[in-house]
Amino acid sequence: MDIDIWRQRLEELPLGELYLFQEVGSTNSEAEALVQKGAPPFSLVLADSQTAGRGRQGRGWITEPGSALALSWVLYPEPGRIQPELLGRLAGLGAVAVWEVLQEIYQLSASIKWPNDVLVEGKKVAGILPEVHWDGCQLIAIILGIGLNVHREALPPDVELLFPAATLEECLGKRISRLELLFQIMESLLKWYKRLAEPSLINTWNSALAYRNQAVVLSTPQGEMAQGEVLGINEDGSLSLRDQTGLVQSYHSGEIQIRLVDRS
Repeated sequence: MDIDIWRQRLEELPLGELYLFQEVGSTNSEAEALVQKGAPPFSLVLADSQTAGRGRQGRGWITEPGSALALSWVLYPEPGRIQPELLGRLAGLGAVAVWEVLQEIYQLSASIKWPNDVLVEGKKVAGILPEVHWDGCQLIAIILGIGLNVHREALPPDVELLFPAATLEECLGKRISRLELLFQIMESLLKWYKRLAEPSLINTWNSALAYRNQAVVLSTPQGEMAQGEVLGINEDGSLSLRDQTGLVQSYHSGEIQIRLVDRS
């Protein structure tokens, strides 16, 4: 990654400070430290490689140099947008932005697996990790982490995956520019951020939702917690599920994993 070239391109967007690194442990951890030092709103932390990237449920992930996009976007409380009642929409903000770029610019058959994965043809290509920071009851900042598998090297063959994964290079059958992809995603993020409180975000999330009207199992590290039909995403970003008795329940992301019911 030529940091000067990437910086020059990204400066065309209305972002805060640009913190571009060849290597970090975790972009989310780096962003957290920068927030404590007063990083401006919409600041972007980007790394060519991560040695200790973070996923949900404390899972680690290594980003090989030149293979993927690993970024964290700094957001602060803002009336009408970043408020406690809208925090459940943040995973959707990141997922919808990535989904839109893949679907509309690259013509890929993309979908969003609640709460935070973007799929292409049923395989994971991107993950979203919003981290909310509080001081007691006061909301301080949100760090929206996004990881996207771009080139083949992003998926080392010896890594054991919990869910089938793919890279954009595999899906498209050709090499693409990580810088242009990043620029497109940031444009989409800025657009959807302005719509965070609007019905259009939830409507788009629902239109892109994987497994809608299908039977799924919800589970946590402690085991299976529910089974039922996916109805859609609620206004607060929770998942609406109709169980086998016909009762409709809502589930908030937390440590929940979702998978299709095995009919084999």
